[in-house]
Amino acid sequence: MGDREARSASPARSAASPGDRGSGPGSVAAPVPARRRAQAEAEGFVFHTRARFGFAAAAGSSDDPRVRRITQALPGEVARELFAARDAGAGEQQQLVILARGLGHAYFRDGGRRAHGLHIAFSDLEFADFSIG
Repeated sequence: MGDREARSASPARSAASPGDRGSGPGSVAAPVPARRRAQAEAEGFVFHTRARFGFAAAAGSSDDPRVRRITQALPGEVARELFAARDAGAGEQQQLVILARGLGHAYFRDGGRRAHGLHIAFSDLEFADFSIG
């Protein structure tokens, strides 16, 4: 079993990319070891969260935004985009948009096989953990 790297987030202290130690107010994102970053970018990572998530859909739709606890493997492409955004100084909100897009594609759109063109709703983040390897 590979070693696990996980970081927790809460509304007061949230992690926005794999390996962060928090990027909320007053916290400083710790550097991610090059080996772990390369692994996440090549193999992807697992994102664990509890947040309001879904598609902006008609009320009563099974995809209607609601609080969900989700554990989802995300591809290296999402990790690369998150790290690039963080390196460029992107804030937490911008990084959450990247996560929402990646999570929406993997979880709701089933890797691009359904739910095309719907707007992803991702808010009220309670926690976020990232596992690499």
